[in-house]
Amino acid sequence: MLCTHIPAISCFFSGTAESAHVSPTAHFEYQMILVTGGRARLIINQKTYALTAGSLIFISRLEAHRFIIDEIPYTRYVTSISSELIMSGIKEPELISIFIQHPLDFCHVITLEDSVYETLLPCFAALEQEYQAQKQFFTARSTGLVTAILISLYRAHPECFPIRTPGGIASSVLSAQHYISEHFNRKLTIQETAEAAFISSHALSLAFKDVTGITFKEYLLLFRVTEAKKLLAATDLPIEEIACRVGYINVNNFIKIFRDREQLTPLQYRKQFSSSNLSLS
Repeated sequence: MLCTHIPAISCFFSGTAESAHVSPTAHFEYQMILVTGGRARLIINQKTYALTAGSLIFISRLEAHRFIIDEIPYTRYVTSISSELIMSGIKEPELISIFIQHPLDFCHVITLEDSVYETLLPCFAALEQEYQAQKQFFTARSTGLVTAILISLYRAHPECFPIRTPGGIASSVLSAQHYISEHFNRKLTIQETAEAAFISSHALSLAFKDVTGITFKEYLLLFRVTEAKKLLAATDLPIEEIACRVGYINVNNFIKIFRDREQLTPLQYRKQFSSSNLSLS
């Protein structure tokens, strides 16, 4: 069974009327969030960001995070984009990098000037309208809108993008990330990945953490766990099959790794985030 009810790209306008910690949500896609009103805090990677109208947020699908709402009504556009669409639908490495390359000094929140905010706001509104209507070619149209947002943002704030010129070590790491996204579901070594990225395994090992904030091994593990979370929440596949689909031959090893990461067993996670109450934040 495929995750057919989870679109490759979605956007919705959300309003919160109570100050609180946001409830746990099933998070397994890349997110781009534009705050339009209220105040909140984002806690991610041991950093805390203050959010107000005009805050534009980028969150990797591999990053655990939570929001605390401080002033209501707290309103925002929430765009979720699949790994497949990020990797194949957006061709420019510079634009992709803001989603998938988060070094330790990466800033997840950009405070937009009024002129940039006014430029981007109609694009988010159009994204939300496309998602609600889902007419012919809605994915292609939505991908074009995301690309337009990223281009406008790059022109205003190129310093916020980890890759600013083609080539270099960050581009080699990006090639490795592409390879992982296509081959995570089987045994995969850093040597094989490095060869595919035309770089030595030693150089890739050193560069990977500098560019992404985590090691190659940790990245691969988190990628597999995230894919497993998606399958658990959106399908009724047996745990053994899910383990196999994300690259684990030994189901007990998969369960242990999953529990260590999520503080829940796969079955507990499925119960909490079943398709009947799935919430994509």
